[in-house]
Amino acid sequence: MNKLDLHNVSHENASIIIDDFIISNFLNLPIEIITGNSVDMQSILRSIIKKHRLRMVPTHANNLGSYIINNKL
Repeated sequence: MNKLDLHNVSHENASIIIDDFIISNFLNLPIEIITGNSVDMQSILRSIIKKHRLRMVPTHANNLGSYIINNKL
């Protein structure tokens, strides 16, 4: 599974990086995107996921800083 780690990525650049990563891996879903504990970064991710009509779930119930992105069911 391809992963994108957003640690050390600015909020200003995050939207472009996330969008490009999703587009380039759209045929290889699921993917993992690591936001860390940043609520702002998670919000940016959610808005892009919604735009692409995808689904995101935490990788683990105790880790809300890493998400699996997949097609909607």
